[in-house]
Amino acid sequence: MNKILQNLFLIILVSLTLSGCGSDSNKKYEGFMMPESVAEGPDGSIYVSEIGERDIDKDGKISKINRDGTIETVASGLYDPKGIVFHNDKLYVTDRDVVIEVDLDGTWQVYAGTMLFPKVPVFFNDIDVSSNGTLYVSDTGDFKESGFIFAVKPSGEIDLLFEGNDLIKAPNGVLVLEDSKLLIVDWAGDLLEGDLKSQEIKKLGEGFEGGDGLAINNDTIYISSWTKGTIYSFKNGVTKVIADGFEAAADIALIRDNKVLAVPDMKAGTVTFINI
Repeated sequence: MNKILQNLFLIILVSLTLSGCGSDSNKKYEGFMMPESVAEGPDGSIYVSEIGERDIDKDGKISKINRDGTIETVASGLYDPKGIVFHNDKLYVTDRDVVIEVDLDGTWQVYAGTMLFPKVPVFFNDIDVSSNGTLYVSDTGDFKESGFIFAVKPSGEIDLLFEGNDLIKAPNGVLVLEDSKLLIVDWAGDLLEGDLKSQEIKKLGEGFEGGDGLAINNDTIYISSWTKGTIYSFKNGVTKVIADGFEAAADIALIRDNKVLAVPDMKAGTVTFINI
């Protein structure tokens, strides 16, 4: 009987070990300096923008969490990198008042300079990309009512979107939907959907004060609140809290085949993987 129990114990132990191999869900990575945004790279690593210390120039950087859990610096010498997104194996980053392009080897260059924008940039924040390479950039302005959204086309042309629409106050998170619509979470707390062709905007929901990041899987939208330290799900008009207790939940992203939500916490200096 004892031998049977021993064998059973070994089987259970091996099973548990195998089920945990290669999984990094529900883990927390520490040691970042004001991490703001995350994105999964073509190599499977999770790239993180780090703003660095306040009022110190060129201490911002891009780091990455490798599949084995190690963390390394990819690019340095940035000002205040925030939103990041991959397109064609290059990382596009909002850095204060410019958009930069980062190669996987860490070299970087300015992709869209300050003077090219039709309005003077104030506070570049999030960024997303359509299939044709057009970058959508939010400028949160004074975090009250002076924000903008720009479209940076591959040709170099930059357009101001939704100009004069009163629903656009202090846009933060942006997310392209099927190249025809743009999800927007405003710092004021509104969840919006903008039509990229008609330039019309409709309000989907509210109550997301300090709204920062957006992610979507099927019909479920995930929203982070920087001020509340909360992650919400939003589906068919119903809002649920799926995680809280963060000090400052910033620009989230779905990774690992949309099964894991990566949450950078700017104040805590952490990136947490939540299995959803």
